[in-house]
Amino acid sequence: MRRNYFSFVVVGSVALAAAVNAFAQEGDFTTPDKVRIFYKIEGSGPETLVIVHGGPGNSLESIRPDLGPLAKGRRVIYYDQRGNGRSELIKDANKLGYEQHVADLEALRQHFKLEKMTLLGNSWGGLLVSLYAVAHPDRVERMILHNPAPPMRGFLTDMTDEIAARMESLYTKEKRDRYRFVAAASNWVKAKDPVAICREFGKLVLTVYTRSRTLDDSFKGDTCSGPAEAVRFQQVVNNLVWLSLGDFNLVPKLSVVKAPVLIIHGAADVIPQRGSEFWSAGYPNGRLLLIQNSGHMSHTETPDIFFPAVVTFLNGTFPPDAKKIERPGGIELVK
Repeated sequence: MRRNYFSFVVVGSVALAAAVNAFAQEGDFTTPDKVRIFYKIEGSGPETLVIVHGGPGNSLESIRPDLGPLAKGRRVIYYDQRGNGRSELIKDANKLGYEQHVADLEALRQHFKLEKMTLLGNSWGGLLVSLYAVAHPDRVERMILHNPAPPMRGFLTDMTDEIAARMESLYTKEKRDRYRFVAAASNWVKAKDPVAICREFGKLVLTVYTRSRTLDDSFKGDTCSGPAEAVRFQQVVNNLVWLSLGDFNLVPKLSVVKAPVLIIHGAADVIPQRGSEFWSAGYPNGRLLLIQNSGHMSHTETPDIFFPAVVTFLNGTFPPDAKKIERPGGIELVK
């Protein structure tokens, strides 16, 4: 009896371990240009959601801890973009352009044998999944742009101006000077403790990204996660990715994407609302959900609105308050 009981316990333990692993797995895949990409899986179910983090230069841990509810009843795949987090550290500028990021996302799709992908892109990730969709429109099932970076270069200047204005009203001159120091990529590269300078930078900038101008305990994401050497080059990666985009305007190219696209935008975001209106106008089946009481981090600032809206969309329909923007005024859709 003891032997049988022991066998039962062993088998049961193996089964339990397998069940746990089904909800939390991690590993690597290799891109066509031989770069190692780290991924992490949460949840299980018949549907798969691929979540693309922001930055550029952050890791999946910047968003994963706050999006746990999306893993209920579905498999959620996160990955660290090249040169970030636990993926391969890259110092060759020619391997850190947006084209490589698009190719990495396609390599992920092939690795997991997904015919089509359902994608959620956060901040810069919203622009990245859109770049992917334009390149591979037949490989996209549906997409969520979560407080996305704008679809054209000009709005980035508006964003920078808004950040500066908020810092002017919130911080002393000494603190603003300190922000300029910790924002400089060269100071990260030569820092004795790159994680410390990253955390200082993150607190200063993320505070002004919120509607309340406070970074409270509701935000669990870690924008400084990963090996110290990866953190050291976060700002370098960020600069190189944006440089690779040049004077971009993605709006005229969006018409090739027929998949439904939900754009979520916090009304108090530092990113101009008109950027998200252009996303909605450019996508043939795109709709904008504007959240009034939210800044850039609507998943933590207004989770009672964000998560039901995302789940509704993942289940096949747009949330009722998502609206089609036919044509924003002031800027032509065609450059």
